[in-house]
Order: sequence, then structure tokens, then C-alpha cells
Amino acid sequence: MLDKNVREPLVKRILRARAKANRYFHQNEKGTADVLAKFLNVDMNTALETYRLSRAAFTTNGIPSDAEIAEHLKGDQEILGLKEPIAPAKIFDFTLQREINQELGAK
Repeated sequence: MLDKNVREPLVKRILRARAKANRYFHQNEKGTADVLAKFLNVDMNTALETYRLSRAAFTTNGIPSDAEIAEHLKGDQEILGLKEPIAPAKIFDFTLQREINQELGAK
């Protein structure tokens, strides 16, 4: 297990890279479609349609909305047979992502 002094900076680097990738994904349709076309080995029209269909599945800031979190936890409740959904605060902590977003000027 990594020491906290190593782990936290590593996690922040990963979150920072994800935040930059999310921003690129949402702001650069053609560039993202180019990457998809190459990665999926498909033509540009298919890549653009894939991008447009999947765009809504990705957050702009790496943090799902309260409604999205509630929906996922409700599904987990049903799958696990729990009486009620688990409280989001017991599962999710977006403190570091919020810190990274602030550093990058993301909303």
C-alpha cells in the first residue's frame, strides 16, 4: 500500500488528467471523433455519431449530479436487496476532484 504522501499526489495527477480529458472531450467534437475513429477503427461519420450519442454519459467536471448519484445508489439498493439506498456521503468523496477543478478553473 502506498504511503499517503505518495498516494494523494498520484491521485491528484490522475484526477487532473481526467479533468483535462473531460474538458477536451466536451469542447472538441472533431478532435474527440478523430481519436475515436482511430481507436475504434471506424470511419469519421461513425465516430462523430458515437461521440454525439455518448457525450451525455460524461460529466463536464468529473462529478456526477446528485440526481445521477441517487439513481445509481437506488439501482445498487435494488440489486443488493437493501431496505433503502446507502447515503451518498458514505460512498462518495469528491473533495480532491473539487480541488483539482478549482485549480483548473473548471465549473
